[in-house]
Amino acid sequence: MKARTTVLAGLTLSCVALAGCSTGKSTDLGFAAAAQEGAPFTVSQVVGEHAERAYLFCPYTDKAQAEALGFDPDDVYSINDNSQRWETWSGIGVIFSDDRTPAIEWFDPSIIDACPGATTGDPIDVHAPITPTVQPVEFAGDEGPTDVIKLVVE
Repeated sequence: MKARTTVLAGLTLSCVALAGCSTGKSTDLGFAAAAQEGAPFTVSQVVGEHAERAYLFCPYTDKAQAEALGFDPDDVYSINDNSQRWETWSGIGVIFSDDRTPAIEWFDPSIIDACPGATTGDPIDVHAPITPTVQPVEFAGDEGPTDVIKLVVE
């Protein structure tokens, strides 16, 4: 357990150095922080009781697909506006039942992977546990594996 805590603490510092893992298209909904704590969490625990629906966004997300789910297509990366993030970043999007705008929190793939075994548009039950697990991942050009938080939706 101590090794897992040390890994998660190191990943937290990495994410803080990247300004909370947020990007110009990303909204900080709190999922990165929840994942880095290491304990299972739910969408509704992170964003509140007004989470109506949630979806996974995986690499190669199509703007039209995001729009069909209820999200602003400008909140999604494309081959034309950031091909590297379009090919590698994943995220969690939430539709709210109150007056909040639908939002997506995107994750740097060297820190968090929201899509192990999932595809874009896969729904997440807002009350289902999401379990962060740390797994080593080999990235091209690195000297060794990088510990990445994989989000497992139950």
